[in-house]
Amino acid sequence: MKFKLIAAATCALALAACGDNAQNPEMLKGTNFVSAQPGVDISLSFDPEEMRVYGRVVNLYNGGYQADGNEIKFGEIASTMMMGPADAMETEQEYFQFIPTVEKYEFADGKLTLIGNDGKEIIFVQVEELPGDGATETTAE
Repeated sequence: MKFKLIAAATCALALAACGDNAQNPEMLKGTNFVSAQPGVDISLSFDPEEMRVYGRVVNLYNGGYQADGNEIKFGEIASTMMMGPADAMETEQEYFQFIPTVEKYEFADGKLTLIGNDGKEIIFVQVEELPGDGATETTAE
């Protein structure tokens, strides 16, 4: 009887450990995302080989990142410096101010949510190709 109790407790603990919704940062590598924000689409790609990101708002940008579990931290972002429509430039400025505040992420069902230290979130949808690279197809509905 004691053996059955111990076995049941062990199974319960194992199931509880599996249900902690831990994120796997390796799943980000090689993925592309787009977020429709007022004024402009924001693209975000995770390099398949290096811990680097790149994308476009109005300008092209890139930088490094570190991820561990559901925690993520972006390094300094470098970007080109072209002008665009005022609303798109405002969106870009807000995005570039948001990126250094990101502390956590959630990636599930083809959606990536970046979460800032103040609780602000930007939700991206996974795509096969980025806009301008050919036809964009979402991988989740």
